[in-house]
Amino acid sequence: MTQEARRPLHRLTPLRDDPAGVWLTPPQRLRITIAGWMSWGSFGVVWFICWVTVLTIFRMGIMMTSVYGAMAGLALVWPVRRMIMRRLSAKMAGMVRTTTPTMSVAIDDFADLERQPDGTLVSVVGWIRARQQLPEAVGGEPCIGLALACHQKYPGVLETLNDFDLIDEAGRAVLVQVTGARMLGAANVTLTDDKARRLLIASLDLPVGAVATGWDAFVLRDGDPVMAVGFKQTTLDPTQTSLRAPPARTTVASVAPRPLLIFPIAAERRTTPPANLD
Repeated sequence: MTQEARRPLHRLTPLRDDPAGVWLTPPQRLRITIAGWMSWGSFGVVWFICWVTVLTIFRMGIMMTSVYGAMAGLALVWPVRRMIMRRLSAKMAGMVRTTTPTMSVAIDDFADLERQPDGTLVSVVGWIRARQQLPEAVGGEPCIGLALACHQKYPGVLETLNDFDLIDEAGRAVLVQVTGARMLGAANVTLTDDKARRLLIASLDLPVGAVATGWDAFVLRDGDPVMAVGFKQTTLDPTQTSLRAPPARTTVASVAPRPLLIFPIAAERRTTPPANLD
């Protein structure tokens, strides 16, 4: 097992406390709430239909049927709750992806980003240029981070990610600082190799009591095309050497309570992103 220093983003997020929820508008929050009520209502209707069916077919009497029905209902509450949480989380992620780019200033040329005042909400698209990889390969390939479904007390997602540069068509780079960020994307890698999977899970330093609940992961690799929605900042880049002090750089980052959002986009992956022209 290979160990390394904790990454800027390394968090197990319970889906019921998803930080991406702060990006929802009030009508969207209401829609999520109603969807939750309807899901539980559907479960109640299915339970009642099964209760009536058992009562009619087996004729055990209302009391006995109710006892068995209550036991079955209680046994199903936790798996149904996990299913509903994941369904609502996926619905929320879709809403956030649709809404947040329209709330931000779209930056097509990274040269325009420097002219924006600090604190401006921006959306930038480009290709990832890795600064540091995870200690273990994922799906047989190095990557800078991943999001993996996990369960502790509640269903959640483990996100672990290193800072990276985002490169535009002209080869200009912007630093993406991922502290507090949220990765929102469909799984793109299935962890089929048992040995590699065990090594990866061991290297992720899961919180006590947390276990992975699936082998499908959303993985970010060098050259992947992504959209980052966050706030423009000017910060010092400690990785750049200077005789006096680290140079100031334009970055995109989270500003509490709103997390930086990272989405995959439908574009060709570039295993060798354009060179930085800065």
